[in-house]
Amino acid sequence: MKRSLLKHAAGVLLMAVLALPAQAQQDYSTTYSNGKVLIEQERYDKAMAELLPITQAGPKNQYAPEASYLYAIAALKANKMPEARRMLQQLQGQHPNWPNQPEASYLLANVLFEQGEYEQALAELSSLRSAKLQADAENLKRHYLMRITDRETFEQLLQRYPDDKAVAQTYADKLLAGWYRPEDRTTLESIVSKHRLDRNRYLSANAMRKQAYNVAALMPFQLDQDLGQAARKNQFATDLFAGMKMAQDSLKRQGININLYAYDAGTDTTAVKRILETSELKSMDLVIGPVYRSSAKIAARFASQNNVNVVNPLTQDLEVAADNANIFLFESSVATQARQAATYAYHTFEPKTAVILYEDNKDDIAFSQHYREQFLKLGGKIAAFKKINSTQSSATATVFKDLKLENVGHLAVFSDQMTAAANTVSTLQSRAATLPLVTFEKWLGIGQLTLRQLDDLEIYFVNPKFIDQMSSAARHFRKRYAARYNMPPSQYAYAGFEMMYYFGTLLQNYGPRFNLALGSEGLRPGVFYKGIGYTDRAALNEVRRDNQYIPITKLENLQLTVVNPIF
Repeated sequence: MKRSLLKHAAGVLLMAVLALPAQAQQDYSTTYSNGKVLIEQERYDKAMAELLPITQAGPKNQYAPEASYLYAIAALKANKMPEARRMLQQLQGQHPNWPNQPEASYLLANVLFEQGEYEQALAELSSLRSAKLQADAENLKRHYLMRITDRETFEQLLQRYPDDKAVAQTYADKLLAGWYRPEDRTTLESIVSKHRLDRNRYLSANAMRKQAYNVAALMPFQLDQDLGQAARKNQFATDLFAGMKMAQDSLKRQGININLYAYDAGTDTTAVKRILETSELKSMDLVIGPVYRSSAKIAARFASQNNVNVVNPLTQDLEVAADNANIFLFESSVATQARQAATYAYHTFEPKTAVILYEDNKDDIAFSQHYREQFLKLGGKIAAFKKINSTQSSATATVFKDLKLENVGHLAVFSDQMTAAANTVSTLQSRAATLPLVTFEKWLGIGQLTLRQLDDLEIYFVNPKFIDQMSSAARHFRKRYAARYNMPPSQYAYAGFEMMYYFGTLLQNYGPRFNLALGSEGLRPGVFYKGIGYTDRAALNEVRRDNQYIPITKLENLQLTVVNPIF
């Protein structure tokens, strides 16, 4: 789970014990501090190289155990499991009395899980004698045990660790999610009784394997209005649902049966509340919608009270999810988009210095702040961070005129207003045509900008819904969609398909209570989107349950192409 590691802080490292060169009066403290900073900046290979020399035990090296531990953290995050494992084993052997050995054992278990050594990882955690780590250890076990897809492998673990509640409960969850057979009833009853699990959850008739999953789509179809007017205003809802229907067909061909029910949720809270109060909604395996923020609290309350997972298909506002374990966002949040874009910019552009301009509104202010924080965290510098108001054209022009762009690695402009876009293009054309620009893909819809103007500049767009229209999947979908609906698919149709296909697969693999499984799913390629998955909450704190992948697209030769997709 390369997640909550830094909070267990201390330090460790790897390699054979080599005598340090007699010459250097090495500043252990400085080296150790540099290694910590490099880890915080997510420069894990450099952190390993920095820390390695001070991981060797010696009478004058008080930092050896801490440096070894931090080295192992860096190795784990760099996906170098053998190095992390050897270093942690070295730490246990050379410093058995180090006070933070429980943290080292926890980390070693994490590495062993990553290597697929489940029995050894469980053995390591079973020897843990730290009350403060017990909850984390249980979560770590659940996280990796959910990844096991081979029933025989899991049954061997259950036989080896019959008293481990995490092993037993996860096995029970997997029985309900698809492994269950009539002959498993005795085993399931034994697990529930021995570990005092919720009998209603695990042994009720509804808990058994389903032949099909019921999904409710609460969309603002507004069928009570004039058909022509409603169609124009709410085409996005119709397109979303059409894409979901296409995914339903694709899933069926794979043996995954989804019963998809449409509800007209309107545009106010009254209709939403009335629908959610019905008994049929409470028995659904998944609810998609409502889409408007005004109904978010009602949907959140319904999800918590009935333990039904609810997906908001369109919002980018994390407050909609809050701390509700049953609410999920399908769109990338503003915070995730900004941080991923900043990470991409830091690793792509030289020098590591940015100028950031942003529009004076809530979303753009939030985007720019998250972008700035992430760029600084990685080690970059911000030469200018300025707010603009595109309604004040002369003041906006002055801001651009006064920009100092010398020795700057890139310019970031977070505004979708024509005034800001026109000033940006004009400034770059006249002063720095080769300076990379990061901005929103909405600029492509600004009529005052020509493709020739944009093509002459090096522009990178933050584009969460980018779809490679030349891919075989997109071409096949367009053909099927047009044959069925007699029109080309919109971006909402693609999103509806991707969303239903993703959550339909989760239902099949893990059942309606797929919450625990999302952490182990990680990021994976979607049908159209390059990566979909559960956000790493430890890494991004308040960012939770949203589609984490944000493509950066670059305009080249009048075509949009994905440039180094970031995760």
